[in-house]
Amino acid sequence: MKPEIPMGLALVLCDTIIEDRMTGKKSLIGMFDRLGSNKFPCIHPHLSVLVSLTSGKGDYPCKIVCQHLDGDTIAFQGQGEIKMQNPHQVVDIAFNFHGVKFPKPGIYTLQFQVDDFPVMTRRVFIEEIKKVNNEK
Repeated sequence: MKPEIPMGLALVLCDTIIEDRMTGKKSLIGMFDRLGSNKFPCIHPHLSVLVSLTSGKGDYPCKIVCQHLDGDTIAFQGQGEIKMQNPHQVVDIAFNFHGVKFPKPGIYTLQFQVDDFPVMTRRVFIEEIKKVNNEK
């Protein structure tokens, strides 16, 4: 019998995640839902994604994908595994990405999947900042 898919509680983008070694508490630094650039492709040096889940039991493969709404352009993706001991447990998973390349401006979807089933999705806005020419 296949275990039930966990329920998503949070899907958060931020600059970095700091975990206290003594308590296991996580601090999310610089949460955001949009980035701006005056040049494309835009390279973002580092970003982290925190996923919180509950209501599962067992081991699950998981994946995170950030894709432009055009359906063809993937900015980043990563895989992992979730281990849940009981359905009352809350599990946090952190994904860290370096040198993320957003090929073009627009709306991207950040989707978290468990066993190829979409559990949570949010939008990420990559905005083009127009250069202002102050020359006379």
